[in-house]
Amino acid sequence: MQYDYGRCEGARAIPDTFYPIEKLREFTHIGVVKTYAKDSNVILPGGKDYMLVYVLSGRISLNLMTEDGRERVIYFSGENGILGRLYKMESENDAYAVAIEDSKVCLFFEEHLRIIFRQDEDMIFEVLRNCLSKVSYYMRQTIERDFYNPTIRILRLLNGLYLTNGISVGDSYEIRMDLSLQFISEITGAHYVTVSKVLKYLKEQKIIEKKKDKIIIHDLEKLKELTHEKHIYKYIY
Repeated sequence: MQYDYGRCEGARAIPDTFYPIEKLREFTHIGVVKTYAKDSNVILPGGKDYMLVYVLSGRISLNLMTEDGRERVIYFSGENGILGRLYKMESENDAYAVAIEDSKVCLFFEEHLRIIFRQDEDMIFEVLRNCLSKVSYYMRQTIERDFYNPTIRILRLLNGLYLTNGISVGDSYEIRMDLSLQFISEITGAHYVTVSKVLKYLKEQKIIEKKKDKIIIHDLEKLKELTHEKHIYKYIY
């Protein structure tokens, strides 16, 4: 998955590498550098050791397991992204992180962060921006789920991906990302079957075509129009 982190953070469409902190690379000699093979556990449920995991290369997935055993992806962290816990909470006992690619990370404990913040006070604001970026994203997600039905949320996600990652190719636009139906379902909170039906409808109407590694938008104006159509589900179901 290739996500463009350089565009407006406020327009973020998917939870991937919130506000990368490239400058933190200057302090990896203070932390503990480790490598993890694909599918290895980086953070275990109930783990308490380090405060921050800084991703030097690869990608890490932070997940949460519910009381009834279901799992959900919370967010991804790629190069220069951070994850972990600044403050331990009881609800984090079921949180765990997995390397979804061969990855290299730097682990920072509290004493490491204190040293870094004393040496570079601006780093405090970099970490704070990263945290607030996550807060902002999930605040918008909460509003989306309160105000929009599942079908509209899927359409808004696709339009958001165009805004952040759309590439003009001839008369169409391409979103060059491998987004599974399950992943779209988890991001939007829409049922897997709903995602499938919406994408099928969009393909039939020659608005959007989903390939394995990209999404092609054939009719951008129609897609934008549908994001404001309150009764679009009548045409899909």
